[in-house]
Amino acid sequence: MRRILVWSSTILLTDAGWALAQSCAMCGNSFGQNDPTQRAFSWSILFMMATPYTIVGSVTAWLFFNYRRAARRRSGVVRELPRVPMHKGDLA
Repeated sequence: MRRILVWSSTILLTDAGWALAQSCAMCGNSFGQNDPTQRAFSWSILFMMATPYTIVGSVTAWLFFNYRRAARRRSGVVRELPRVPMHKGDLA
């Protein structure tokens, strides 16, 4: 009984996945095969999906490299600066 339930749910979920993957009716049926409009539509979707990842990746890379650069500067040689007298009495 359990095996039948697993197989039937697998088949139903697979068929539902194909139906949901078709998206809206406009995207699936409005354009013919190798239509330039369909290709342009696909490219526009690609750019809309890639833009947020590009922005987040750029900001993350900038933060990472600045953090690494700051760590490199902290590990450098510490130089002591000569003391500059502020008042006439501080010369001694």
